[in-house]
Parts: sequence; structure tokens; C-alpha cells
Amino acid sequence: MDEYAPQECRGYLVTLQSALLAECQQITEPQEFSRANIMEVGCAYGATTSQISDYWPHNREVLGVDSNKNAINYAFTFVADEKMDFAYADIEDQSTFDLTWAGKFDWVFSSQALFFVRDHAAALRNLMWCVKPAGKCFIAVPAAKPADFHAAAKKVIGAECWKQNFQPITDLISDITEANCNRLWFHHPHADRVYSALLEQVGYQVLHTKLFDFRYIFSSQDEYKACLRCLIRKPLQYIPEEKREQVMKEFQKAAYKKAKKTPGGSVIWNLKYVMVLAKRPEL
Repeated sequence: MDEYAPQECRGYLVTLQSALLAECQQITEPQEFSRANIMEVGCAYGATTSQISDYWPHNREVLGVDSNKNAINYAFTFVADEKMDFAYADIEDQSTFDLTWAGKFDWVFSSQALFFVRDHAAALRNLMWCVKPAGKCFIAVPAAKPADFHAAAKKVIGAECWKQNFQPITDLISDITEANCNRLWFHHPHADRVYSALLEQVGYQVLHTKLFDFRYIFSSQDEYKACLRCLIRKPLQYIPEEKREQVMKEFQKAAYKKAKKTPGGSVIWNLKYVMVLAKRPEL
């Protein structure tokens, strides 16, 4: 497994989480989080979990879960405290869940992670298993990908010369290089309704949906490059080690050429996110 680099995408994810927490606050009441057990899905290295804990300080506990074991180890070592814990879990595989999570949580949050799952029905059912009857979930997923990233992915990752290397991860390569990432809600004018239908199909009661515009300006080219590297970390693992840095340079160059920029040259990402507030029906 790769060494975990906690600074990659930190600024983007923390800024996104702040915006989403503010959106959530507008459609909920503060007392809903008093003494609440909260699960964050896709906690990575724990910074976004800390944001949740700080935003609603009267919670009982916040548990961050992620499928990256190195990220969990980092979060458990450097971020966990008496009200904030971390655990490994693959949300598509309920056998990785702790049995004590059954019906435990008042809230489940996810600001990015559900985008990456292949079997949404399974993941959403597994998360419902964790939620108390009448408990709620707040989910956000991208509804588009940056044009600069897509252009670089098609040109570099989609190059014929790497096709054989990527045989074990053809589904991932298809997601990265296909315009809609093989997601039904991508670029759909009513993406929030399309995604919320997935929750309804597995038994959630949808309370609120919204298409949310998110704008992020990278602080430096180094931050931009680190974020790009994070997004293609897995494909890079399948490229011969002696060629990885050259491929990464080509990817960064192709992306930067297509990127929208401020007058000062900082890269801008303007993305749409789907937001859904839903609850597990009462018994």
C-alpha cells in the first residue's frame, strides 16, 4: 500500500466540508445534533471529521470510517480524541462493519466517498443498517468533474500504450476517462433527483435535495498538482515505477493547459454537487 500523504487534497476537502456543513445547518435544527452519535463516511485522515465535531460540539461521538487503512492509522494516531474515533470499513462490504454499529447512529455524513462506490444500492443499504430508525443521513456527491482533469485523463491515462497495464482496473479507468464517469446523475439537469432516487429505491425517505455550486481556487500550483496526483494515485500504481514521474508530469501539464485560472494564474475548479438529506423510516 502507498504511503499515505495527508496533505493531498486537504484544502479542497476542508473547504468543501465547510460549505456543506453550512448548507446542512440551513435545513436542520441544532438540537438534532445534541448528544448525537455521528458517522462520517470517507473520513480520510480525519480533518473533515474534526470539522463535524467542532461544528456540533454537543454531539456524543463522531466516528470516521474509510477504506484506506493508512489514512485511518494516521487519523487514529494524530486526530482521535475522547469524542472522536476512527475505524476501517468498506461501505460496500458489511462484513467489514463492527456489529455494534447496527442501528447506533443518529446521523451519517458523507461529502465525497459515495461517488467512488460501484454498487450504490449495497452501500446505501449498509449505511441504513447503521442508522437508528428515524435517524438521518446527509450525503453529497459530485455531479460533474473538472474539465481540466477530464482532458488530461483522456489524453494520458486513456493512452493506448497503457491499456495492457490497466487490465486489472478497467472499470476505474473507464470512470476516469469517460465524460460522465459512468454515473447516471452526472451532468443531468436534475442530478439531485436522479441520485435521491437511488436512496428511495433502498428504503430511505428523502427529505430534501439540492444541486450545489462549489468553487475552489487552489492556493498554488503545488497544491493543484498534489490534488491531481491524489485523484490518479491508483492508476499510477499500475505504471512501471521508472515511468511514473514522467506520466505524472505529462498529466499535470495537460490538465494545467486546460484549467480555468484567475488573472493571477491560480487554478479554479467550479463543480456541481448533489446534496441529499434523507432519513431511515421509523419502525
